[in-house]
Amino acid sequence: MAFFSNGDGNKPPKLSERLSQTFLRPAKPKDMPAEEPDRVLGPEERRAAMSGLNAVEAKWAKAGLILATIMGIVLTLYLSAAHPTRTETIVVHGKKIKGTVPISGTWLLLGAVVLVFCGLGFIALRRRKRSLVVFSFFVTGFAFTLIFAPLGFALILLGAWLLLRAYRIQKFGTANAKMAAKEASARPPRRERKKAASTASTPAAYKPPTANKRYTPKAPPRRKVAKPVEKVAKPSD
Repeated sequence: MAFFSNGDGNKPPKLSERLSQTFLRPAKPKDMPAEEPDRVLGPEERRAAMSGLNAVEAKWAKAGLILATIMGIVLTLYLSAAHPTRTETIVVHGKKIKGTVPISGTWLLLGAVVLVFCGLGFIALRRRKRSLVVFSFFVTGFAFTLIFAPLGFALILLGAWLLLRAYRIQKFGTANAKMAAKEASARPPRRERKKAASTASTPAAYKPPTANKRYTPKAPPRRKVAKPVEKVAKPSD
């Protein structure tokens, strides 16, 4: 049986390999560093580093999304098959009656939500969008807390870790904890920084107007007008 080739004698990639290259291998932009820089980023470089992901962050994000996708499928199928119904107590005419309610559709809906946001996370990971990756981790993490709390909290912590690194980049110019602590210790105390900022924002002291260079003759002094004296009438004898 002959295999189709791509023109150079090699076999075409399989469907699984194509999906892996499309979704699981994030593209590396030229302007993003492959690893954490060993220097403090300048103000003009921090915005790009905050919005994107480096190789270390992309690696952990990809592992978390793969784990969430697999566990979402497995747990959804298991719960929908093992717990298709649940028992509820209903009050009818003052009497409590126990009955079963089908909930297999609820598990399937929850699994669909997890898979949709995992797919959104893969797309954001390929485009190196930190905010969308963090959002997908938070949503899937809160969804997993309903069925498997340890995995849900792990995904939420992973999203919080990505946010913490973005905060370090914004404040200190580096995501490394040691370098951020070093930068924080080298900064002056907060009280001194506030004092310097208030001094810089205070307007300059008021200066009196200077004399005009043009000659202006002095105005003649005003004449004082004497006040009228009232005559006092003498009393008659």
